[in-house]
Amino acid sequence: MDTLERNRLAFAGQSQGFSSDGDTYANEEDLAWMLAALPLSEDLVVLDVATGTGEFARAVAPHVASVTGIDATDAMLEKGASFVRQHDISNITFQKGIVEDLPFESETFDAVTSRYAFHHFADPKPVLSEMARVCKKGGHVLVVDIVVPEREAAADYNYYEWLCDQSHTRCLDFDEFQSYFRLFGLQVASARSRDYEEAVVEWMDFSLTQDKHRDAILLALKEELKGGTKTGMAPVERDSVLYFRQRDAAIVGRKG
Repeated sequence: MDTLERNRLAFAGQSQGFSSDGDTYANEEDLAWMLAALPLSEDLVVLDVATGTGEFARAVAPHVASVTGIDATDAMLEKGASFVRQHDISNITFQKGIVEDLPFESETFDAVTSRYAFHHFADPKPVLSEMARVCKKGGHVLVVDIVVPEREAAADYNYYEWLCDQSHTRCLDFDEFQSYFRLFGLQVASARSRDYEEAVVEWMDFSLTQDKHRDAILLALKEELKGGTKTGMAPVERDSVLYFRQRDAAIVGRKG
């Protein structure tokens, strides 16, 4: 099974966990942080890549003329389109497509965005290359994704992310991400990161983690808390709830 098919199967299952009110992964404060460095105006035409159920597309939509959300998974697109219809949002459209080969002419969009998708791609470079291609000169590309918190622990961190969700491929390093922007002619205008704590059980529940993998993750994190082998996930326990550290990056590039 290739990466695309594995992603489709994973996200078809996970789509059932997205609430009908559209609030899943749609915290307003988080979205505002992600969008803060992206220049937005009411005349912009935007593409949201690997849009899923359209949380990020909906965050952008009030500030621009139109948003097209593209994704490869029917179940995600159907849920996103249903939410848009129910709430009478008129400037978002959804389209099925492969993000490594975007079905648009070069320099079509004023801004191209993607959130929490790059760690699922077999190779991030073709996707970022395509995002840069369809962006107009002078326009902007924004990528938000989880990145490796500690470079020296990258292999271990990615292993446990993969145990949780089999569609995970690799979290990039923050500096590595920026180097890819420059590789495809995007001048890095803003690069920010932030750390936060994620509840381990909730993370696994949403990802539909297999029981044997859940057990392996919990065992490894609890052993680390006792002074055992480090996982790269920096676990902590508070009020009997186990958490691990994640790091978000929000990178904006300007196409010259």
